[in-house]
Amino acid sequence: MLNRLKNIVFCALLAGPGSMLYAGQLTVAPLTLTMAPTQPNATYKLTNGSDKESFYQLQLFAWEQIDGKTQLLKQDDLIVTPPVTLIPGNGEQLVRIIRQRPTQSDNEKSYRLIISEVPDTESPQGANLRVLLRMSLPVFVGGEGKEYALKAYYKDGTLRVKNTGTKHARFSDVFWTNQDSNQQYDIQKGLLGYALPGAELHLPADKTPPKGAIRFFSATINGESQTIMVEDLP
Repeated sequence: MLNRLKNIVFCALLAGPGSMLYAGQLTVAPLTLTMAPTQPNATYKLTNGSDKESFYQLQLFAWEQIDGKTQLLKQDDLIVTPPVTLIPGNGEQLVRIIRQRPTQSDNEKSYRLIISEVPDTESPQGANLRVLLRMSLPVFVGGEGKEYALKAYYKDGTLRVKNTGTKHARFSDVFWTNQDSNQQYDIQKGLLGYALPGAELHLPADKTPPKGAIRFFSATINGESQTIMVEDLP
């Protein structure tokens, strides 16, 4: 058992932030966690929907966006416990996010909880595999009473949305709109990502409508439909 736990940590570190989600029957609730600035802890529930036991490692990183790209950084504001857990088949595990120090800030603070399922390296099948499942879940602290403020512009085939506010903006179902003719042109459907406070979300949008035909894009932002003017369209 001890050797297996050591292998879990090693394999999860090999996976790195860019590993893909391949398979698994893990259910996590909630999918998005929000905490007040002085809240001492919060709880996730992990449910293993498989008939077999599974090992998981949990890591909590500070989440930043630099030039439109996600950066996961070491932090010591919050800890996750337990950091490694064995969940029996069809079993559950409570996981706590615990504050280590105050996280007061003018802006909402953003983190990512990374949950990695790691194979049994002591079995012939598991020894040939690495991470089976990887989930990345957002954690936000101190967003109550804060607001996002968005400004959009188009550059190099990319719709860029800058958040000058103090709270995250979550985007889904983005499309160009022509308010004069009620025409719309899809950019991307489904959940696309976040614009964190003081950062930008970059959305590939090389297929733009005809020149001069459109000056706006619409999206579902934090669950509400909105239309925003776009600068510097070709």
